Amino acid sequence: MKHSLVILSLSVLFVGCVPAPQPTIGLGTGIGIGTAQSHENNGAYGQPPHLYATAIRTYFSTKLKRASQAQYRFKPPVKAYKKKGLAYGGGVAWRGWLVETLVATPSRTGRLSTPKPHMILFSGEQIVEDILGKSHKLLVKVE
Repeated sequence: MKHSLVILSLSVLFVGCVPAPQPTIGLGTGIGIGTAQSHENNGAYGQPPHLYATAIRTYFSTKLKRASQAQYRFKPPVKAYKKKGLAYGGGVAWRGWLVETLVATPSRTGRLSTPKPHMILFSGEQIVEDILGKSHKLLVKVE
């Protein structure tokens, strides 16, 4: 019993000592780590979504009450990427297009609410994630 307990504790100790993967740095770019340009790649972001307004309205039709009466304001799509948290090894978790949207829904009396900002992440024409707010710590716009 003691022998198996010692082996189990040693194996847990060695598994916990595995080093985290090192971030990769592009060679020859002359750009510092952590800048938006160091993550830019010609084909990495794909084509911008052309039907983003329709896709966003369809997406919110199942998420909001009275979505058919909601008013939307869209900004044009911009390239963006989302980093993984440090607990997950850093790196890039998602790369694609970001559409900033303001959504105002009517109340039961018909009065429009204050528009809420949403950041909609696209991969091609597909919505990947909806983030409520104007900013996110792990989201970086490439301009």
